[in-house]
Amino acid sequence: MKKKIYVTRSAEETMRLAEKLAHSLKAGDCLALMGELGSGKTTFVKGLAYGLGFKKKDYVSSPTFVILKTYPARIPIYHFDVYRLSTLDEFQGIGLEEFIGSQGICVIEWADKLEGLLPPDHMRVEFSTAGSGDRLRKIVVHHLSKRRGKRKSP
Repeated sequence: MKKKIYVTRSAEETMRLAEKLAHSLKAGDCLALMGELGSGKTTFVKGLAYGLGFKKKDYVSSPTFVILKTYPARIPIYHFDVYRLSTLDEFQGIGLEEFIGSQGICVIEWADKLEGLLPPDHMRVEFSTAGSGDRLRKIVVHHLSKRRGKRKSP
């Protein structure tokens, strides 16, 4: 497992980091986003979407109440938010398995709730606030993939 640690100082820097990471993603990839409320997960998804060719950054928002939003980018993005789900039946009921490994990229906010259901080659992205300011973010990217060979890091 390869791990990289980044610190961003603004929402814009977080989006730029994600935009760079997007260039290394392929159809079938799954990103598991983990972190507290307000730690930058949705901001990160905005940058990913932009990096994959979806130019309507303002349209990207957390799908907390709808569970899934799809963004028609160069590679389709399936943006899940499982914050409100609490049982295994609820997790299985959202149809996640239909999207994982598909022709798109799955991005899952609050993925720590799905630990046992994630594919073994997912990319784990952990968010936390770093320091006293709420704009300073520590982002740890774990590249767990072996099947896709080496990935370029941003």
